Amino acid sequence: MAESSRQTVSHAMSSGESDSQALYRLWQNYQQIIFRADQALPFTTFAILTAFNPESIVLSCKENHQRQASLEAALFKLGYSFQPLDCSAPDGSWHEPSLAVAIDMVSARKIAARWHQNALYWVTQQQLTLVPVLLEKQGLTPTVLGAWQTYLHIEGSA
Repeated sequence: MAESSRQTVSHAMSSGESDSQALYRLWQNYQQIIFRADQALPFTTFAILTAFNPESIVLSCKENHQRQASLEAALFKLGYSFQPLDCSAPDGSWHEPSLAVAIDMVSARKIAARWHQNALYWVTQQQLTLVPVLLEKQGLTPTVLGAWQTYLHIEGSA
């Protein structure tokens, strides 16, 4: 997901693209994803959360890292277990630090909304699902992407 393809729906409209076209393209881009981790994740059911680029608005590196540190501190204070991982476009053109968080879906959605995220990724029963958060108001529904292991790349493994 290159930064240009993660633009907001309103920005896309200013370029002549309709609301529905921009929303469809954004949702499709969210589905083109891989996750990189240093080690296997210890959780079987978890959400993948980030504080980077709220509402897909690209922020400065400094601002994004401050937001991510605040999210980690909040999760720690709330007692959630989490492990860092990196979300990226398969071609590496875009990436952002994220967290695999052992959390229930309702709480994950609340936290993602608090950090102004359009969507989150949910893993349960070894299946990866893209779940709309702020974009739910646009009529989007969860999209099952498939087997989690096909999206996960453990660094240093073949």
